[in-house]
Amino acid sequence: MNIPVHLLGLGAMVSLFLIYQQKDRRRILLCKLSADVFWIAHYFLLGATAGMIPNLVGIFRELVFINRGKKKWASTPLWAALFILINLTLGILSFDIWYDIIPIVASSFVTISLWINNPTLTKLITLPVCAAFLTYDLFVGSYMGILNESISIVSIILFFIKKSKGDKRHA
Repeated sequence: MNIPVHLLGLGAMVSLFLIYQQKDRRRILLCKLSADVFWIAHYFLLGATAGMIPNLVGIFRELVFINRGKKKWASTPLWAALFILINLTLGILSFDIWYDIIPIVASSFVTISLWINNPTLTKLITLPVCAAFLTYDLFVGSYMGILNESISIVSIILFFIKKSKGDKRHA
């Protein structure tokens, strides 16, 4: 049992769980940035390069996206396209086995979900992303990743249940 691998995964899990409890886009991005740092180290120790790449690109993506709306240079949609292109390029260059493509493609959807300025839609797009990473984590033996994606799916569903009850009260 590799304790550092699991502790890093736990740190990422906590960061990601906090995303789904946020209402503010900036806070969502800060939680995602924190999770990316933990996941890079986690997947690195597992030797799972394809899981590491989207998180490495994600650090730069979140740093740009946090400045969107505040800084003119960060507000062009070309950033989203650039990060998707970088991610796909790195994924192709490091491709080793068929399931390596799963986190690379899923990360494209993460980029889109974080670019849009709609936290509810971000969470909705994240559901299939979680399913994709859950599949990848099964292949690479990331037990914390498996647990994380399972908890994330439940957390997103709880958000929508809570939101639905709140919407009914205000109707």
